[in-house]
Amino acid sequence: MNIQTLQTNNQTMSSREIAGLCNKDHRHVLRDIDDLNATYEVMALPKVGQSDYIADNGQSYRQFLLSKEQTIDLITGYRADIRIRINRRWQELEA
Repeated sequence: MNIQTLQTNNQTMSSREIAGLCNKDHRHVLRDIDDLNATYEVMALPKVGQSDYIADNGQSYRQFLLSKEQTIDLITGYRADIRIRINRRWQELEA
């Protein structure tokens, strides 16, 4: 039985947006997602997709694009007020 969940839409939230909503350094969110991806690999689940973005200085940096499920997996360990902000943002995205 395949335990992977198929996404029915292409909505994502970037690791940069999550960092802003959670008042965290983006590098710390990247670290947390790397840890989450290691767990996903052990559990044979799809990893969070990585992409690049161009900063105002013209340089390319890495970021991740997370599905709603992946976002919830990531932030579940964060504070309650952060979970609420993330949940409200997903409601906006889905509206």
